[in-house]
Amino acid sequence: MSLLIEGDKRCPRIEVNTSEGLIEISGISLPENPYNYYLPLHKKLDSYIKDPKEMTKLNFRLEYFNTGSALALRNTIQKLCDHLPEGTLEVKWYYEEDDVDMLDSGEEFATIFPRANFEIIEVEEFE
Repeated sequence: MSLLIEGDKRCPRIEVNTSEGLIEISGISLPENPYNYYLPLHKKLDSYIKDPKEMTKLNFRLEYFNTGSALALRNTIQKLCDHLPEGTLEVKWYYEEDDVDMLDSGEEFATIFPRANFEIIEVEEFE
């Protein structure tokens, strides 16, 4: 069972494909209430972590996020790190070249969550 939340100018696109163990968050994250916006994702993850795939892939392709969204993103990674077997979470943090803030954010999350296999990837620009 999957989840798709289409984003807009202020909210990210969230896609969960449980049959492939893939979670992707992309776009800009400035929702008025980040807790409520990310709640469907967290509910989906609650069921996913009961019967996860051998490998879980969490991809971030964010152009910008605010402080409230940072907490929601942190909670997402935390939930997966706390409940998945060690070595089974792969996080790919994509950032646009010359976007030092997003690079720094990815590096900070990688430091906070050493159990996750973090890969920070520079791209020319998002599509």
